[in-house]
Amino acid sequence: MTTRVVTILKYFGLFSIVFFTIISCEKEIEGIGVGIIDNSKFSTGTYNSTAIANNKNVDSVPANKIEQYLLGSYYDNEFGSLKGSIVSQLLLPLSSAGGYVTGSDYNFGVNAGIDSVLIFIPYQSTKLDDAEDGKPLFQVDSVIGNKDVEFKLSVYELETYLNNLDPNDPTKGIVYYSDKVFAKSNAPFYAQNFKINPNDTVAYIKRYLADGVTVYNTDTIKQTNTVPSIILPLDEAKIQQIFIDNASGSQFSSLDAFTRYFRGFYIEATEDLTNKSHLVSLDMKSAKMVIYYSNDQDETETSDLNGNGISGEQGVRVQKSFTFLFGDIKSNVLERDYPTPHESGPDRLYVQGAAGSIATIDLFADGEIEEIRNIGGWLINDASLTFYVDQNASSDIVPEQLFIYNYQENTQITDVLTEGITTVGGILERDDDGKPYKYTFKITDYISRVLTATDPLDISTLAIKVYNPTDKPVSVVEIPEYSWTPKGVVLYNQNGDNAGNFKATFDIKYTILKTNEN
Repeated sequence: MTTRVVTILKYFGLFSIVFFTIISCEKEIEGIGVGIIDNSKFSTGTYNSTAIANNKNVDSVPANKIEQYLLGSYYDNEFGSLKGSIVSQLLLPLSSAGGYVTGSDYNFGVNAGIDSVLIFIPYQSTKLDDAEDGKPLFQVDSVIGNKDVEFKLSVYELETYLNNLDPNDPTKGIVYYSDKVFAKSNAPFYAQNFKINPNDTVAYIKRYLADGVTVYNTDTIKQTNTVPSIILPLDEAKIQQIFIDNASGSQFSSLDAFTRYFRGFYIEATEDLTNKSHLVSLDMKSAKMVIYYSNDQDETETSDLNGNGISGEQGVRVQKSFTFLFGDIKSNVLERDYPTPHESGPDRLYVQGAAGSIATIDLFADGEIEEIRNIGGWLINDASLTFYVDQNASSDIVPEQLFIYNYQENTQITDVLTEGITTVGGILERDDDGKPYKYTFKITDYISRVLTATDPLDISTLAIKVYNPTDKPVSVVEIPEYSWTPKGVVLYNQNGDNAGNFKATFDIKYTILKTNEN
């Protein structure tokens, strides 16, 4: 019995020690917290500073090796007209072994005749629910303007050789700019009015006998994944002359010989009567030209290089094709025509991608930074730039995100690297009616570095532009010079007389020791 009492007393004593130790620690922690957070020694404030913003037109941007290529013609009362055309090199067909079809392998056989020649450029699209008849339905994405209004689309032979290397420095890849002038042939392969058709998922090819008149079959061509595409029929006589009549020549002996012989396509968009049409953004990686032809097959032949041959007796007509992919060397040609108001006035800022315009921003008035540094003791809690959308502007191509960066050094600002693009913001905010309202940029870390009295960061001119996914830092921090989207927005400036309560603002929220407060 005595042993049990002793044991109980032992455990009770141990429990008491632990319990009172915890209580004591909590009191110490509570005391420490009170000692640190003493609101009687700190105060907070808001400082409204200046931000002088100006427009800068971007007359040309790098236009090759980009993610999206614009095709079409568009007009906007605020931003003027923009026409997007595309030039691209063409590659020889690929053989089943993986190389290019060259030399004697590139031939069209006995009594060859062209059935059709088509260019395919897949749209960026979203699949919708199928129609009642089971046919797939799609919505074409990345369209700016009125997709129901046609523009004129022409396809020419490109007469400018597209070089992969910079002639002035062969160790570097060449950069083609959006305002470069490319030479093209006089007579087009194709020239018709064009508008987007999200149902272009299938092509029907009539196959002809050697007489070129009698149809022996109709071939149904479905693209990979059955996605809608721009489908352009080319002039067969011109293709016959360039690609078939000279098939046995040295022009097809190698890829280099071929690309110097046929330099590619110039796909040109122009306005048709009215330029209030549309632009479509295209991923050109899967673009191609296909020559569909038929020839007479002998009894020993079982298939052609593309696997389209059908075994049969001598004289049987066989449907075949050669596929020429568009090459990696391609460029966007952008033609701009700005309206007069775009060039003038401090009231409004015009920010647009696709060789459009940016807004440069100079923060703080003369001597203002030194005054704040001399006060000392400021802890910057928040620094933000806010630009309000001019809802009276007659433009409806407002981008969902703008991007802020160090224009002077062409680099990311500090906050993008320390906090990330999401925190920095620049996302379009809408009002209660769903109308575009404002963009806010958080630049707290950058302003903290600028205003610190010890080893401060030199202030730089900033800029805002239409956001590209490539603006997000991965392994490098240099800002790409281009913005491929043609979307744009009109913003009120800070010194605009017509902005009213919607002038651009630059606000700094800070905490300061009261002993240092001025």
